[in-house]
Amino acid sequence: MIREDLASRWYNAIFSRHSVRAYDGSSVPSGMQDEIGQLLDGFSPMCKGARAVLLEGGSSEILAGFMGVFGKISGADLVLALIGDASYPNHEVAVGFLGEGIILHATSLGLGTCWVSGTYSRKAVEARIELGESEKVMAVSPIGFAEKPGNEMEENSMKAPGGLHKRKPLESLIRGLPMKDWPPGFRNILEAARLAPSAVNRQPWRFTVKSDRILVSAARFELLPMAARKLDCGIAMLHLEAASGASGIHGEWSLLDTPPGVAEYIIRHRLRRRDS
Repeated sequence: MIREDLASRWYNAIFSRHSVRAYDGSSVPSGMQDEIGQLLDGFSPMCKGARAVLLEGGSSEILAGFMGVFGKISGADLVLALIGDASYPNHEVAVGFLGEGIILHATSLGLGTCWVSGTYSRKAVEARIELGESEKVMAVSPIGFAEKPGNEMEENSMKAPGGLHKRKPLESLIRGLPMKDWPPGFRNILEAARLAPSAVNRQPWRFTVKSDRILVSAARFELLPMAARKLDCGIAMLHLEAASGASGIHGEWSLLDTPPGVAEYIIRHRLRRRDS
């Protein structure tokens, strides 16, 4: 379970996090790096099968890939490398969960980030990291101070520059209980999960709501491979648990091994009631 202080901090960061591609090149203070460093080996049992490494320098080489209409990433001081251990059956979920916790923490410190899972130099990362036999680099993120805050290109600006978090409506992502029958707090939790970033903003997850749990599934009929969908589900699961903890609703995850089911968040305790 995520510590309550971190859950509240990360929940608040959900609403300001966005993808930053242009950085001002200034150094991230050592105190901030130390805070991030404390999270690299995990902060929850859900991180099992994943770890992260913070690389100083070399961002121009690692992030030199073509970024399409969004443009290239430039000027970042640090690169976060996210590593999955394939000997764990749910390592993709773990990488998403771990990575988004670190990214939201960086956001809470006033730093910019950007999930990158395809257009980066894996070779350049692997040259600087010692990998285990079953480990692989699965994604990276630049970390640094945004150049000209408010003007950098954001993840959703390709066709609709109407806000930081253009997402599908919640109604299109849920199954199970009608909204009018949801327990208090469930709407806040699921709205936070809805705002999770995903590959090309496809939101490849679905939520089945029951009175005492929320089932997270990988969306069917998606062009994204299952590994990418499971990583994105891990990101949404981090948002869901952070919002849950911030709302005083405590639960635990049960991982599923029958696709498209990924995991169930089972509610164990409600500290206080909030309007949904």
